[in-house]
Amino acid sequence: MTNNTSHSDSILVRSLGMDNRKEAVFRMAFKMHTRRQYHLLESSDDRIPHLTIVDIDGPQGIEIARKLHQEEPGQRILVTSVAPPENGLFPLLLKPVRMETLFPALESLLLDTPKAPEKTPADTNVKAIRPDVTVPPMSVPILETVPAPTPPVVHVIPAKPVPVLRPEEVQYFNSSEGLLGLLQIAQRDQASTIIADQNQQRIVRIDAMTDQATILVDDEQLQHICRTSSVKLLMRAPRDDDFGNSNVARHMSLQSLLWQAGAWTANGRLNQKLQINAPVQLKQWPNLTRLPMLPDALRLAAFLARSPASPALTIKMLRVEVPDLFNFLAAADALELLRYNTPENPVNVVRVAQHSTPADTEVPAAKRSFLGRLLKRIAGI
Repeated sequence: MTNNTSHSDSILVRSLGMDNRKEAVFRMAFKMHTRRQYHLLESSDDRIPHLTIVDIDGPQGIEIARKLHQEEPGQRILVTSVAPPENGLFPLLLKPVRMETLFPALESLLLDTPKAPEKTPADTNVKAIRPDVTVPPMSVPILETVPAPTPPVVHVIPAKPVPVLRPEEVQYFNSSEGLLGLLQIAQRDQASTIIADQNQQRIVRIDAMTDQATILVDDEQLQHICRTSSVKLLMRAPRDDDFGNSNVARHMSLQSLLWQAGAWTANGRLNQKLQINAPVQLKQWPNLTRLPMLPDALRLAAFLARSPASPALTIKMLRVEVPDLFNFLAAADALELLRYNTPENPVNVVRVAQHSTPADTEVPAAKRSFLGRLLKRIAGI
């Protein structure tokens, strides 16, 4: 086995005694956990893991863990079982596995220094020396001490603090105003237009029918225009002199411009159409390969496309920075990718899955599967 841990910031985890279904549950839990990056190795991966989780309820049971401990005395081992084994040689994680017990157990294991197994005296086949026989000083064989194998180095990732969302500190913006509002009008009307300021300086030329936009100012100025609501803007029909050459002209899709303008306009503020504790959901994945990069956009898209969640719950689950979430929501809304509930938007409602099981027959949380509890927490219900 080769140790490739120096090329990764992840905590590498190996599983033994588990079927594909159980491994899938751990993979999902690791993806949802953000304080550290855990990665479950495939069976074909030859990297040395930082720790191993062994399910001892299988046919071979605890023998798998014992054999691993003998072969790799420096390996950190965590066993899972429905009941404690008779001889507790290893840290135990009782089933059903819960997120609130899984990750503290892994953290404790990472901070613990593994102990090598006790060695039994080996039969060196050395005969007793007769008292009347003199042994030359250098005739006694020198036994070299074999160093214990060095355990793999754990690259500990500093724990990410939970961002604090204080409702009284949240600032809001109106997405229908300023440059963003005019861009959305052009998109809605499928118009060809010029957006200029009150001094007739051209800012952007739009051909919505072909999804094309030409930026006629530099990025710094465009960002300032997006973030400053006091800048007076107007829309007018294109003229022949609008198509002259410009030293700073840049071409991009209108979709990309709307996405970037949404994030710049938000500037860490929440769209006033959304609420902190009201559910919001992505209608579909944004094409992130063709859009300007935003922090944590991939994780946010995966989370909000799966099930509805409020901004408050999203921050709690993913531990993303508050401004990054608000900027992502503004960019997604600029492309009409968000589904949310507001009185002004009655047809764009979030549909939360309804469970047909009566409340009095619902499976208790303690007996619900790990995956079921995880999905229920994600959905915020």
